[in-house]
Amino acid sequence: MPPKYYMPEPTRPIQWFRHKYIEKLEPVPEVPKNVQIQTISGCNASCVFCPNKKTDLQIPFANRMDWDLYRSIIDQISEMGVRRISPYLMNEPMLDPEFPKRVEYITRKKKPWQFSKINSHGGLLTERMAKGILDAGLDRVNFSVQGLDPVIYEDVMKLPLQKTLDNIDRLLELKRAGNYKKPRIRVCMLMTKYIEPQMDKIQEYWGSRGVKININQLENRGKHKAIKSDEIAVRQLQNYDWCSRMFEQMYILYDGRMVMCCADWEQTGVMGDASKKPLREIWHDEVYTRYRRNFLRGRVQGTICDGCTKDGAGDEYDD
Repeated sequence: MPPKYYMPEPTRPIQWFRHKYIEKLEPVPEVPKNVQIQTISGCNASCVFCPNKKTDLQIPFANRMDWDLYRSIIDQISEMGVRRISPYLMNEPMLDPEFPKRVEYITRKKKPWQFSKINSHGGLLTERMAKGILDAGLDRVNFSVQGLDPVIYEDVMKLPLQKTLDNIDRLLELKRAGNYKKPRIRVCMLMTKYIEPQMDKIQEYWGSRGVKININQLENRGKHKAIKSDEIAVRQLQNYDWCSRMFEQMYILYDGRMVMCCADWEQTGVMGDASKKPLREIWHDEVYTRYRRNFLRGRVQGTICDGCTKDGAGDEYDD
């Protein structure tokens, strides 16, 4: 269970004692724990469980973040002490031809306790990209590989399976041959009706390569109507009873605008603009504060948080 929070407003000692020792709550962090940055918009896949290419909002494809803005964001994140720096958000990060350079800048700027991490479908992991992220010092990468049946995989992700598997094998080979310590490589997937029957084969395949697997919860954040979560869920999806994202994470689009959640594909809640205001100020600004306060009071009707669902069959979540 993720931690729960309270707003660190002026309180009497008895209120503070109740929050900390009886309710077991933590104050909202002074800075986010994780920041996701969309260095380029779009994704060439079209997974049945993902809102990509299914939104009412017309989202541009392959718009890149300006380098001055990007450097400013990374510099601020490093200074703030954000734990996880993720140069991806609602996109395929390797769609960005300058992605290794983006990672290299993070590596130069981050503190010892900070790390870089991405999720990728692996279909664009070319030889140049693989060598680039190894040399750039990417700390962690999770590859989303939805099973090992090529027909099901293509139906779910609209990508060829063998190319993805070959790409990941080549990265593993290059990592071993060059004696690279990083990145930590994992394969992640959503527990669905497609995945459940393949689990023995999946565990054997990736285990033989020394790759750990993350089995994540299938979900429908933001009540996206065009995705097929209900059709492929192992069990009936249920409403979330708690979410820590707005208290821990910051999400920055390619143009600097910041949305409230990585599921806010329709951009219903813009919390600020990193091209116009420092990240720390936005994190403590009235827009974020008001939304957190309303969430803690259960006032989510009409917002993206009203009706987020998940399949409890998953045992892990790593966004």
